[in-house]
Amino acid sequence: MPGVTADVATPEHLPAPVGRWAAGLPAEAVWRNELGGVTYRLGPPGSPARYVKVEDVGPEWDPAAVVARLRWAHRYVPVPVPVAHGRASGAAGPRAWLVTQAAAGESAVAPRHARRPGTTVPALGRALRAFHDAVPARDCPFSWSVADRIARMGLDPARADGMPALDPVVCHGDACSPNFLLDDAGRPCGYVDLGALGVADRWADLAPALASLQWNYGPGWEPAFLDAYGVDADPGKRAFYWRLWDAEPTADAGRAAQAAPAASDEGAVPG
Repeated sequence: MPGVTADVATPEHLPAPVGRWAAGLPAEAVWRNELGGVTYRLGPPGSPARYVKVEDVGPEWDPAAVVARLRWAHRYVPVPVPVAHGRASGAAGPRAWLVTQAAAGESAVAPRHARRPGTTVPALGRALRAFHDAVPARDCPFSWSVADRIARMGLDPARADGMPALDPVVCHGDACSPNFLLDDAGRPCGYVDLGALGVADRWADLAPALASLQWNYGPGWEPAFLDAYGVDADPGKRAFYWRLWDAEPTADAGRAAQAAPAASDEGAVPG
C-alpha cells in the first residue's frame, strides 16, 4: 500500500492511543492507507504482537462495527481477536482506533507469496470459497446488501437498477488479495479487514477479488481463481457489482493500495 513504512515511531510522534497501548514497547508503522489510516505493530520483532489501527472516523471506519463482526465471525473462520477500541481527538477531527491480537499468517501480497501467483491465486480462490461456505448466511445479523451500501455511502439510488437475482452468502466485504492470510506453505489460514462483513450476493465479493488479482499479480489470473473457487464466470453479475464497488468513495484508495506488501509479520490489518 502506498505509504507502507518500516519506520519505528518514537513515543513523541505516536498517536495517543498507540502510545498508551505500546506502554514503552517498540511501535512500528506497518500499514498506511490512502484514507490516512495507519496500523502499528506493538512489540519487539519476533515476539507476540498486538496491532493498533488509527484512522479518521468515517463511513468506512467504525471500529465498533468491526469488533461486532470479528466476535461473531470467529466462531466460523479464523480472524483477528479484538482487544479494545475507542475514539480520540485528531488534528482534522475525531479519530477511531482498534487494537487486535496478532493473527497467524502473512498477507497474500507479502513478497514471498506475490512471487508465486501460480500457487497463491488458487489459494485465494479456495480461501474465499471456504469463507462463503463456512459462515452461515441464515444466522448472520449483518447486511452488505446493495440498498444498504447505497444508503451508507450516499450513492445514487439508481445504482440498484438492474440488480441481478440474489445468490446470498456472508460476504467478507473487502475480498481483495491483501486481506487473506496464508501460512508458510501458502495455504489459507485467516482473514482480516472485515468491517463490511454481511449478507450479499457472492459476486459482491468475487468482483473486487478478481480485480485485485491484476493489481497484485498481473493480468490473466482470473480463470485460475474462479476454478479454485468453483464457479463459472458471470459477466453480468461481475459488471454490476464492480460498478457498485467502483462507485464507492473509497474505491480509488483501495485500488492504489493493492500493489504494496503488507507487514511481513503475523496478523497485520490491511486497510
